[in-house]
Amino acid sequence: MPRPKEFNPDDAIEKAMHVFWHKGYEATSMEDLLTAMDLNRGSLYDTFGDKRQLFLKVIDRYCHGFVAEKFLLLDQPGPALPTLRRFIHEMIEGALADPQRRGCLIANTVMELSPHKKEIAGTLRQALKMAEDTFFKVLARAKQQGELKHDKDPRALARFLATMMQGTIVMIKAGASADVVKQTAETALSILN
Repeated sequence: MPRPKEFNPDDAIEKAMHVFWHKGYEATSMEDLLTAMDLNRGSLYDTFGDKRQLFLKVIDRYCHGFVAEKFLLLDQPGPALPTLRRFIHEMIEGALADPQRRGCLIANTVMELSPHKKEIAGTLRQALKMAEDTFFKVLARAKQQGELKHDKDPRALARFLATMMQGTIVMIKAGASADVVKQTAETALSILN
């Protein structure tokens, strides 16, 4: 009978997520992961596979845990556009408040790996599509509720907002001032008027 695991796999993935988020995929060594996760090599490989497999699990956790939790704000009943504006402002405030300015794990990884890691690139495209689909859902609700002008296309606006958010987070990571970032977001949000 196999011995029970002496660690919590969810906690270990959470710890790995922070290492990858801080250092990036390529710069993260197995030693970094083993130290952060407080695991021996055998436990890591037996539970999560190799570095690439662990990273895919981390991306899944980031999208379906960390990001999905933030997107719950957009599901609130009532007027959709004020909720969307509040969501975007809160995401930007959160990114600006991060002393490490880690940015978005998805955006960071797209810039680092997409051109040459095809399997990971496919997972990242799905993650970006998840953001677009979430924006589309709230914008379609806004249109249905009469908050969005008749000539506005919720899908095109969703793509635009998803792209704007990723670009804004990259600006924050690059050290842009809070005033510049907030002005950029307000200019982008003016398209909803």
